[in-house]
Amino acid sequence: MAILLLIIIYIVFISLGLPDSLVSATWPAVSQSLGISEDFQGILTFTISLCTIISSFLTPFLVKHLKAKGVIILSILFTCVGLICISYSPNFVCLVLSGIPLGLGAGAIDSALNNYVALNYKAIHLNWLHAFWGIGASISPLICGAFLTDINGWRNAALCLAIIQSFIRLLCVISIKVWNKAELQFEKRDEGEKVSESKGFLKTLRIAGVVPALIGFFCYIAIEQTTALWFSSMCVFELGVNEDLAATWTSLFYFGIMGGRILSGLFSLKINDKNLIRIGQGVILVGAILMCLTFNVYILPVGLVIIGLGCGPVYPSIIHSTPTRFGKTNSQSVISIQMGCSYIANVTIAPFFGIIGKNTTFLILPYVVLGILIIFFLTNELVNRLVKKNQVEQNV
Repeated sequence: MAILLLIIIYIVFISLGLPDSLVSATWPAVSQSLGISEDFQGILTFTISLCTIISSFLTPFLVKHLKAKGVIILSILFTCVGLICISYSPNFVCLVLSGIPLGLGAGAIDSALNNYVALNYKAIHLNWLHAFWGIGASISPLICGAFLTDINGWRNAALCLAIIQSFIRLLCVISIKVWNKAELQFEKRDEGEKVSESKGFLKTLRIAGVVPALIGFFCYIAIEQTTALWFSSMCVFELGVNEDLAATWTSLFYFGIMGGRILSGLFSLKINDKNLIRIGQGVILVGAILMCLTFNVYILPVGLVIIGLGCGPVYPSIIHSTPTRFGKTNSQSVISIQMGCSYIANVTIAPFFGIIGKNTTFLILPYVVLGILIIFFLTNELVNRLVKKNQVEQNV
């Protein structure tokens, strides 16, 4: 049953990535159709991200009362409602209101599902599951593009994604017995161990190592998002690279991440999460250094792909190591705050860099990545020390 459930979870992870590209892929058509300014996209994405942060922080409470399967089924329903409302939005206000259920659904399912897999499955699956998220995120623009044959095609694109999500939700509902039987297997396997419990926000922050772990996770997301969002601008505005070529190079970053996660999944059979994170940091370092060599623009995409490969193992390894680092009883609370921090990084650091780059030069991108990477490395090593010290004290 655990294997059958894992197959279902892989499908759900694809669904996690489907809505992520909807706004960016369809926004030119949306803004023309509704007669609104192009920069209004920031308001919509901020609303979605804010609701995602809120639902991430609320996930421990929801899991306590609904269990992981209930949160996942409810979250997909919220996502479906948000997508359907987007497809029928007559104006920008309704569009923003539609982003509320979309964001609420995204945050809760991301946090609940990551913790569920981290607790019950090997690291190889968490790495490959996040690669499957990349499949969903890659398919979404293709689906949207197929419908953008006229100015209102974005509505049908959102409706199509809602239909796909509805089928995935139906799969989760009819597989409730599979979830229940698999959970019985997990409970029998973990018999005698304490179950995960919901802790308050402040209590979670007091756990040894949690604060530097959150800072480190924030730094990783800042590296990933800043690189993804502004690499193309650096190439086009500062180095005169053709826009189409720069966009193609940017897509290589995501292929690098997916490739990194597939490889790290295999490596996780022999290498633990702690060392996979260190390896990822080392690979990011090499890529960032190559990106500093702007005298030859064709070195830049090589550095970008290498950064993507380095990013590959970091996210899933941090999540998978959370129950080991902070205990199974605390994992859901810690992972929920980590998810919230990731979305906070999305709406702060990456846009802030855009302001700096516009007023100075986008060529500082690799140097900013290197600076953030140093903070990430130091905080991650501090977590390892604090966790080790705490485990030694508990064993004394």
